[in-house]
Amino acid sequence: MKKIFLSAFLIFCVSICFSQRFINGVGVCGFSTSGAGYPSFGTFGFTYSPRVNVYENDNSSVSIGIPFSLTIGYTPDGDSYSSVRAAFNVPLIINYNFGCGSTKHNESRVGFFAGGGFGYHSAAYESVDTYGDDGEVHIESYGPVGNVGVRFGVGRRSHNIEIKASYMKGLDDTKSDIAGLAAIFNF
Repeated sequence: MKKIFLSAFLIFCVSICFSQRFINGVGVCGFSTSGAGYPSFGTFGFTYSPRVNVYENDNSSVSIGIPFSLTIGYTPDGDSYSSVRAAFNVPLIINYNFGCGSTKHNESRVGFFAGGGFGYHSAAYESVDTYGDDGEVHIESYGPVGNVGVRFGVGRRSHNIEIKASYMKGLDDTKSDIAGLAAIFNF
């Protein structure tokens, strides 16, 4: 698994050298993680979304990105238990971008994007019940991922706000379902 992500990272770095544009953004995100053998749980946190356009024209582009996210969550549930959760999500995504945010020079005020790729999701949670027993679960999942979203231009030039939904289906033993939602400000 580490070889796959190292290869993906190297491909991303090489594509930066030959890309037409590098675009990045920061924002907030949330994930819902569920699967066989453990309860569903949600986490919220921050995301950094770098991408490079490998093909551009006046109104659209094709990009490769690695938007990674770090999240945490805490749930007090009355007297039964409390749970602390954390997750790390990193997909390699190829997107088709149209309109706002597709290129640095695009002057559209609204745009959209859609794409897919392969992702890795690591999550852990610890809970304590009323008897003082605590349990820890660690989930590492990988599989195909898809995303879709819209961008709205703000301010001058190429700044925009992106609203993105994503879904990953785990191929590991847990068959995890990971759904995400993010709001990102692109520079």
